Amino acid sequence: MGEPWAFGLRGGMNGPMRLAPWALLVAALLHHNPVLGQATSARQQSLGGAGVASAKAQNSAFMNPALAQRARDSDRIEITAPVVTFVGADESNVRQGVENLQDSIEALQAGLGGPDEAMLRSEAAAGLTSLAGGEVFADAGIGASFVLPRGPISLGLTWRSFVDLRGLTSIDPADLATINTTVNPLDLDQLSSEILVPSVRVDEFGFTFATDFSLFGLPSSAGVTPKFQSVESRLYSVSVSQADQSDILSGLSDGDTRRDDIANVDLGVAVDLSPRWRAGVATRNLLKHTFEAPALAGTSYAYQVEPLTTAGLAYGQDGWMVTADLDLNSTSRFEGLGASRFLRIGGELSLGTPLAMQGLPGHPQQSGAEGASNDAVLIRAGFLTDLDSTQQDLWSLGIAFPTYLQAPLEFTLAVGTEAFGAGLQFGWSI
Repeated sequence: MGEPWAFGLRGGMNGPMRLAPWALLVAALLHHNPVLGQATSARQQSLGGAGVASAKAQNSAFMNPALAQRARDSDRIEITAPVVTFVGADESNVRQGVENLQDSIEALQAGLGGPDEAMLRSEAAAGLTSLAGGEVFADAGIGASFVLPRGPISLGLTWRSFVDLRGLTSIDPADLATINTTVNPLDLDQLSSEILVPSVRVDEFGFTFATDFSLFGLPSSAGVTPKFQSVESRLYSVSVSQADQSDILSGLSDGDTRRDDIANVDLGVAVDLSPRWRAGVATRNLLKHTFEAPALAGTSYAYQVEPLTTAGLAYGQDGWMVTADLDLNSTSRFEGLGASRFLRIGGELSLGTPLAMQGLPGHPQQSGAEGASNDAVLIRAGFLTDLDSTQQDLWSLGIAFPTYLQAPLEFTLAVGTEAFGAGLQFGWSI
């Protein structure tokens, strides 16, 4: 696999300046004071994103608010703070294409009037043409949750903030004429082709309520999370031939923005089919909203918050668990860009409780479908695939280490052909 998420941006006649696209996300975080993928939990990310039937109570509101009630027999408060996740992908290989174009332009500038001029023009034109239709993805988020399980009703408070970003190549046909005819090297630093970057920052605050009921005699729970969402949209661009780091930072912090505040709601149901089997269904963002974004040269990308219904199933016993989620509908976050519908599969295996921790106070008993308790070393693996073939497949691997505070540290990594993701989570019961 090539170096994920790195393409070059060239700094005029002073030579190339390389800037990794993940630096766009880092800059966004620093300038907007937000966010690291759309944060659910490091555990769910390592399970391929699955969790509608298997999320633990402390992460329930991110996946299925009904699962907040699964710790109802505990007197502990379940806390996660923070959960940090990131995913970026360059399936179109924009990184390599931009680097090749910049190298070709540099060679052409040096070779104008020379014996290889025709060949150099052809290579630069081919490099520009190859960028057409290129697209890169990134989303990053941070979140925290607080769940208070108490008998018939469990209460929760959640916050998450995330940035969703796309990079889309926009090729101006006039640049091909410039490459093929100009005799002035400076003209090659003024190409109009660019990378359009629609981005959005979303802040959410939610209150979760969950309770028990019986469905055909099976123990079940239902949950609801009314939430407040603040959405800030932005659109900026960077030139394929001349942008430098200051241009990118300026675009992230100084470009036109549009902000909207709305109310929304998540719903969920979980059913214990047996002590080892659990099924769940959850709908996020029940109320659809479309947020108009700033326009750039007549182009804009409205951001859509759409209902997403996901069904999940989990089975667990004796320190291991497997789970799967399936989106029942497709969603497209940026209007006009490709929609996605995901299948997520994951598994978790307990390696036992370290000797150094044996004898410490234990955690509430969990069912097999929720996985092992928090005082065990856990390894996890998962797989995520887009059934609409818009985004590439991801494989994930995670591990959780217990601590003396009965607060496991959880890590995950996710990789694809030209993609990378990571997650970190710290949670505890008090």
